[in-house]
Amino acid sequence: MIGVMPTWVLWLAVALVLVVIVARHRRRARAEVLLDEHARRRTQRETPSPVSVWREANRLFRAGDREGLLLLAEIGRELPARRQDVVDTWLAALRGGVSRGLDARWRTAVQSELVAHLRPGADYWPGMDVRAAGAILVEVDLSGCRVGRVDFTGAVFVGDARFEAMTVTGAAVFDGARFLRHGLFTDTLFARSLSMAAAVFTGNLALSGVQVADAAQLSGAKVSGRADLRRAEFGGPAGFESVFFGGRALFGEVVFHRDALFTGAWFRGRTDVTSALIGETADFAGARFGRRVMR
Repeated sequence: MIGVMPTWVLWLAVALVLVVIVARHRRRARAEVLLDEHARRRTQRETPSPVSVWREANRLFRAGDREGLLLLAEIGRELPARRQDVVDTWLAALRGGVSRGLDARWRTAVQSELVAHLRPGADYWPGMDVRAAGAILVEVDLSGCRVGRVDFTGAVFVGDARFEAMTVTGAAVFDGARFLRHGLFTDTLFARSLSMAAAVFTGNLALSGVQVADAAQLSGAKVSGRADLRRAEFGGPAGFESVFFGGRALFGEVVFHRDALFTGAWFRGRTDVTSALIGETADFAGARFGRRVMR
């Protein structure tokens, strides 16, 4: 006859069962944590980091892949802090386009994407600087764009270079630039200073209707074609020292709020200064005139 199980044995059995259940529960919970961690790491690997996206976009872009061009534009839209980097990357691609044999269609696509973000509109990126010192640019057209600082020091412009009705809120520098055809700046607003010292214009220079809020410096520049500055307005001193005007020089209705310095300038063609206004000093010491001057 089986006797009654002692109470302590019963409690011991219950305790053992509870220990087994708790151990299994802990193992299951740990396994679930490991699975979750594995899934998280796998997801991180599958979702590229911002750095890897930037590198991939640059790799595709340098290879001439339109996907890289569009991916860079998307990065700029999503990350405003990277917009200047994107603009610099596009300008770097346009730099040296002739010597590197940059395909005309690809160059046009890059330039169109650049202008789309520099010209006020639905996809406009405000405050972008245009850094293109030493660049070789073909048929560049930034007309109507609104940018910050502009630096084209030593740049070479192949074909017409258009900057018409452009707004530059920072300093604009074209020192030593070479325009192999026409330089068109009609109705452009320079909210600060403009410098075109020693710039060379093989064709015409159109500065009609231009407004320069601060100093304008064109000393040593050479204009082989017509120089049209009619209705231009200079808020600061304007320096035209030793400028060579090979064709007609049109200064009709120009307003110089401060000094207008033409020391040593050479006006080879006909010169027209009809209704020009000079607020302070007008200096023509040593200037030469090849043909008659209309006053």
